Amino acid sequence: MNFRRTYSKNIVIRALVQGVAIGLVAVLVIGLTISTTGGKEDKASETVATTGPKTEEKGGGVEGGDTMFVKQHGVFSSQEAATDFVAENPSLASTAVVSAGGQFYVWGAVWLKESDVLLKEGEDAFKKRITVVPGACKSADAGEVKKALLAEDLSKIELSKDGKNAKKGGDFAKKVTAITAFTKDSSIARLHLLAHYSDQDPCFKIKF
Repeated sequence: MNFRRTYSKNIVIRALVQGVAIGLVAVLVIGLTISTTGGKEDKASETVATTGPKTEEKGGGVEGGDTMFVKQHGVFSSQEAATDFVAENPSLASTAVVSAGGQFYVWGAVWLKESDVLLKEGEDAFKKRITVVPGACKSADAGEVKKALLAEDLSKIELSKDGKNAKKGGDFAKKVTAITAFTKDSSIARLHLLAHYSDQDPCFKIKF
């Protein structure tokens, strides 16, 4: 008995065409899915803050630098994203966006000693060790800036305003006066001093 089934030429061609069509549709769907997912991941990497664990990040000291401790709320790949993050959180009004190593950090305070670090219970922030090393001032006097940066109480430092550095001292004194008028907390005042003199007038660089 012959069990073989005979198919017409038209049926065979129709089956081949349908198979090719189904394959093309599957490839198209998979390609669109991968493309869409990749786009979302790229966008997220530019805007999402990384607050990290609420423990200190250990880092080696840098020769010739001063070790300090900061309160970190987040890190972003763009200044715009960091600024938007601060604007959307009223509790971060006294923070500063600090640029270092190609990233933009949202910091809330800078302390000279680890024992001075203060993190409130439930606060979405963590302690981070940094090293501040000499840079190249554009206008300020590096010695004056460092004296202020390392002062326990920024409001009580004495700034020189005489001789050839009179203008530099005067401009720096105005900056210190503005910062201390903004806050009486030395850790916050030190933060804004470091933010300005590591970016706009880069007397110092921040290392991790």
